[in-house]
Amino acid sequence: MNKRLSNDKQALILAALCEGAPIRAVARMFQTEKKIVSRVIRETGEAFADYMDRNFRDLPCSRIEMDEQWQYVGCHAGRMVKKEKGKGDFWLWCCIDADTKLVFSHRVGKRDYWTGYDFVKDVRNRVKGAVQIATDNLRAYPFLIRGHFGYEGYSFGTETKIFGEPMLSDGTLAQLGRNEGVRRLKTAERKAVVGSPDLSSLTTSHVERAFLSVRQELKRFQRKTLGYSKDLEMHKLAVALHFGVYNFVRIHKTLGTTPAVAAGVEYERWSLEQVVEMTADYWRQKEDAKFEDAFAKLA
Repeated sequence: MNKRLSNDKQALILAALCEGAPIRAVARMFQTEKKIVSRVIRETGEAFADYMDRNFRDLPCSRIEMDEQWQYVGCHAGRMVKKEKGKGDFWLWCCIDADTKLVFSHRVGKRDYWTGYDFVKDVRNRVKGAVQIATDNLRAYPFLIRGHFGYEGYSFGTETKIFGEPMLSDGTLAQLGRNEGVRRLKTAERKAVVGSPDLSSLTTSHVERAFLSVRQELKRFQRKTLGYSKDLEMHKLAVALHFGVYNFVRIHKTLGTTPAVAAGVEYERWSLEQVVEMTADYWRQKEDAKFEDAFAKLA
């Protein structure tokens, strides 16, 4: 049974998913099947991934930030009886334009050198001109950034946030009351690595705030729930869907518009109905290309 939903219903499903609703709940809300909701995620996620890959090029960014966010697929790595491909701990690597809040590059993979290599290479291929780069203190970043950006034409620094118990001026612990035991940010240490970055504006706070939106609005990243991803490919497509809506549909409060409009990638904010139309166009063109390829082989 291959039910096709109306454009309006697909837009409503996307709205619910982007507010953090789980797949089963969305299926109940709109009286449809779980597999149909999953298909909306897969099709829209793939269409957004293709659209962002083609259009996020030659970006004139002045400040960018890179960071990683942990999540698991199928099972915590520490709880797995034996290693399985596509299961365990995975990291979401992201790069954001600090001024327009555009998340123009992301990658899901392990927190290792080769995933970082592909990620930083992708970032380098999307920005142009002099840029200031900020990262956390992951040891691989200096090697990766020098390898892809070289040694000139940009500046690079790290920000390390120091957490601990809040202290009073006399050196004793502050009373935390109900929040006793909660670690608070004490200070942020900033250090230049390449060139002369402006340490007063060098921060990873914007990409960390984008990660907070991921935790709040993407069900499979929410902690201590059963909504985590069971399939790695579906996980990647759901992330692409989230960032597509984040970049093109959601109005950023401090900007008054969407990141894509602020970055000059689009002229106006998209509606979810436009997202559905973009997805339909993508799959129509993909089917046409497949048909033409098959026809060419027969000729």
